Amino acid sequence: MTPPRLASLPALAALAGFALLALAPPALGAEEIFGTWRTPDAGTVRVGPCGAAPCGLLVDFPPPPGTTRQSATDVKNRDAAKRDRKLLNVPVIWDISPGDTDGTWSARVYDPRRGVTANATATLQGDDQLTLRGCVRMVVQFCETEVWRRAN
Repeated sequence: MTPPRLASLPALAALAGFALLALAPPALGAEEIFGTWRTPDAGTVRVGPCGAAPCGLLVDFPPPPGTTRQSATDVKNRDAAKRDRKLLNVPVIWDISPGDTDGTWSARVYDPRRGVTANATATLQGDDQLTLRGCVRMVVQFCETEVWRRAN
């Protein structure tokens, strides 16, 4: 009777790798920031799937004087061709992709109050707070941080 053969070294390494993957925490996905968020200026942004990459749409906001949510347009947009578009449901965060560390995402953001688009980092803190830090280069690098709170 012959003794049982030991598995080859590559097979053992592959088996050990699968075992480690099973023990590893799950990777953070964009789904963790999906939902409805309240901005500091009483706006509401709904983040969810938007084609190839997630995005967030402005679904509620206090309208500027003399307008309603349905009639307010993007008058401060630096792109003159976009100034007549409605603000309701305008994308304010898009191209959301996993960041360099767990709980962070890279994205593009748009601030309709100023008409500025910037690169940003979104960081989930707990389940109900999303910190966005966007930077735009003017004469100098100008960065702003805003905290959104989960509404749902």
